[in-house]
Formats: sequence, structure tokens, C-alpha cells
Amino acid sequence: MIPWGIIIDCGCVALGGVAGAAAGRFFPKQTCEFLSRFFGISSIAIGITLIGKSSSLSPVMLSLILGGIIGETMKLEELLGKLPRMVKRNKTEEDNEFSERFTGVLILICSGSLGLMGAMSEGLTGDASVLITKAVLDLFGAAIFASTLGACVAMISVPQFLIYLALFSLSGFIMPWATESMIADFMGCGGVIALVTGIRVAEIKPIRAASFLPALFLVMPVSCIWTMMTEAL
Repeated sequence: MIPWGIIIDCGCVALGGVAGAAAGRFFPKQTCEFLSRFFGISSIAIGITLIGKSSSLSPVMLSLILGGIIGETMKLEELLGKLPRMVKRNKTEEDNEFSERFTGVLILICSGSLGLMGAMSEGLTGDASVLITKAVLDLFGAAIFASTLGACVAMISVPQFLIYLALFSLSGFIMPWATESMIADFMGCGGVIALVTGIRVAEIKPIRAASFLPALFLVMPVSCIWTMMTEAL
């Protein structure tokens, strides 16, 4: 089965990144920065909504703590920060700030619960509607971010494609075992990451959001164990 939803979504990110970089010089810098921060605020709103959908915050918080420890040990923030530096030949004092903004956008696009669940849903049912809906949002989002960060935003489509393709392939093993509470806690965990990323993208506080990404792989089994323990007590 061809993952058309994943291909369309990632293609829109690449297209938006190139188009935004090309058209960015025609728009005032202040307007581009305002719109970029607006997407950060939107991510905060989405995160709060998703957190409210979790069945229990305890397994979500435990997964985030464990995931944060793993992410910091693996230095995920530094690893992701190397991506934009690969396309910049001349190093400047603004490189660190640039890398932080790029990493925040990468997490925002790649780790959203809508996209992750959409990839698994397409792998299980063949329904690409969720990812196609997200593709429209990503097209404009990537264009706006690229207006200030440049064409390197198009590079985000590469790790996005690899992550979504992995979930697409594993969905047949994951989803049959996933209960409603596990899926709800997965959405809640993604909501916390979306909230943290939104705070970073909106330039409210520079939080190392990438370190929490391993929590997305831990939250379902942790939620399952937590449910079993609470039912046994």
C-alpha cells in the first residue's frame, strides 16, 4: 500500500519551505515574524486541547520524565540542531539562535499528534484524510517559517517522512493492542510536547523540547501498565 497521505504531507512541507524562502523577501520582516509567533501560539492552544483528552495525567507525566532523561542523555537537541548547520557554510554568532528556532519548527511539524496518529491510521485503514488535512496546514506553516529561516525548512520533510513511514509500517502491530485510554494518553503526551514547542516557537521561553520526543514511544506501554496497576488495586 502506497502511503499517499504521508507523501502529500511531506511534499507540502518541502514545497512550502521552498516557496516561503523565495517569497519571503517580498513581505515585511515584522509581518513574517508575527505570523511565525502566531503558529507558536496556535500550537499552545492545540496542546492544551490535547492534554484535556488524556485519560490520566500520571502516565503522561511519567512518560515525559523518562523520555526527557533519555532525550537529554542522547543529546537530541544538539543532534537536531546540526541539521540547519549542514547547509550554512559561514558560521556566525547567530547560529545558535537560528538552530534553536529551526529545531522548534522541526518538532512542531514532525511530532504533532495529528500527524503521528494520521500516519498510523493510514497504515491500518488506508485512510489518508487526516494527513491530507494536515498537509494544507503544513504548506502554509512551512512557507511562513521559511520566510524567516530560509529554504532549510524544506529539509524538515526528510525526518518527517522517515518518522511517519516508520509509524505507517508499525501501525499493524501497534493499533490492534492500543486501548482507548492508551490512545488518549498518547494524544495527551503529544499535547504537552506541542505546548512546550509552542512556547519555544512563540519565543516565550527557550525550552529544550526535543528532549521530550522519546516520551511519544514510551507513553502507550506506560499507560497500559498504569491502567493494569490501578485496576489491580
